[in-house]
Amino acid sequence: MANIYDEINHKYYRNGKEIPSITEICNPISFERLDALQKAMVERAKERGKRCHELAEEYLLLGEFDTEEIEAEYFPYIQQFVLWVKTYRPKVLFTERRLFGKDFCGTLDLLCEIDGKVINVDYKFTSAIDKKSLSVQLEGYDRLAKENSIHIDESWFLHIKKDGFVFKPITKDSEWFDILLKHNIKMKEKYNGK
Repeated sequence: MANIYDEINHKYYRNGKEIPSITEICNPISFERLDALQKAMVERAKERGKRCHELAEEYLLLGEFDTEEIEAEYFPYIQQFVLWVKTYRPKVLFTERRLFGKDFCGTLDLLCEIDGKVINVDYKFTSAIDKKSLSVQLEGYDRLAKENSIHIDESWFLHIKKDGFVFKPITKDSEWFDILLKHNIKMKEKYNGK
């Protein structure tokens, strides 16, 4: 079974067939759907998230990074991430792990141990958190982990802002995940054939 991730288009494939990502499944209830948000603002937020995820992974794997290579606009976010690491001292099990499941795929930001518990940590480098979307997203990640024989005790979100961070557990929403997954499958069948 060939699992492929297309990084440019953020698409997952199994044996040549596109498999939806958890982000795609959750999109109907995310902030991105709001017309009031300007496209440029959304694109900047996506770019910040992508770059800060890269820098966070580098720091977790190497314990350092070249501060001269960090763009000035991202530096405050990364300082807060480093502060989180120094505060909670996570034992990294893996970071940015792509997981393939039967019906959907996704990438876990961080699986780590903190105080003896295996915690799935999802980072958000945004000004606001969409808790509904996040609760559905983390349900999907937990299901993927279970399908891939990865044990998780708890799921938390790490909301990193320029001036601080919030690290909290989240109650996952299995009901909405099921609704959105079924909707996604039906739409793909309708427009792409079975």
